[in-house]
Amino acid sequence: MAILILISVLLLSAPAASENEVTGIIGESVLLSCDLKSSTAIDTARLRFHWQDESERVLYSFDKGEENQHQDSLYTNRTKAFRSEMSSGNMSIKLSQVTLEDKQNVYRAFATLFGENDKHNHPCRTTLLVAARFPTPSVTVNKTNMNSTCSTQGGYPRPMVTWTIQDRGNRTLDPWEVQTNITPDSESGLYSVWSQVNITENQTVTCHIFNPVLRETVSNTTIVSPSDVQKGFTPINITPIIITIVIIPVLILFSIGGYFVYKKRCGASGGTIKVEGNNHQRNGHVETELLDRCSRASDNLEAD
Repeated sequence: MAILILISVLLLSAPAASENEVTGIIGESVLLSCDLKSSTAIDTARLRFHWQDESERVLYSFDKGEENQHQDSLYTNRTKAFRSEMSSGNMSIKLSQVTLEDKQNVYRAFATLFGENDKHNHPCRTTLLVAARFPTPSVTVNKTNMNSTCSTQGGYPRPMVTWTIQDRGNRTLDPWEVQTNITPDSESGLYSVWSQVNITENQTVTCHIFNPVLRETVSNTTIVSPSDVQKGFTPINITPIIITIVIIPVLILFSIGGYFVYKKRCGASGGTIKVEGNNHQRNGHVETELLDRCSRASDNLEAD
């Protein structure tokens, strides 16, 4: 009995409630810690304690060895205590599958040690902050419009977006130099980020996404060089086009020129050239030769 009274006194001498603030990642687990700080072993057969939220819904209950007889359905299969450590005063529980609905919730632990004089204690009070990490943003360059775009999604809460540009120096852009759109998803409540800045060649641009709850920043950097090509643009091989534009007209011109030479030499009558007299034997021989040649050409044309 003396030991039981001593434990009760120790419980009462503890602070009314230790204030604590923890951060839980959406979809993961978080520890709601509480320690009775007892210097003497606690008989769990006489111990009752429970955790409840600010709406007085019970997260976890322990009643002389029985667990979760009074647990709210919202927390079913989401809490776990450390039974092997309860005798040393550890009343902590692990809350799993953190959701956005858990944000800013205040959880309180209440402990009772039964004995000759039942003693009650409210040893712990924990505020839960909720967050989700933003993935590393994607940074792209549009050389046609000379701008750079930064995008990411799936984080919480609403982040802060900043840009730094390094050319001759390193400076952070003012808000009026940046176009930013941050929107929550209608179902999950998680945020999507889109941000854009104007750029010039030979710059190094970095997009920073800062999560105010996690106090962490994710960044990505790209270098704007003269050789950058707009994403999705495929260079065209213009050699065949040049050949088509230049060579074909030349061939056409040669064909037209050859035709007029033929007409001039063979006559408009289709290859007939008169030979005048026999007084110019040499010339007659030449003209006869020419006549034979033109006649053959004319025959070939008719055959075609």
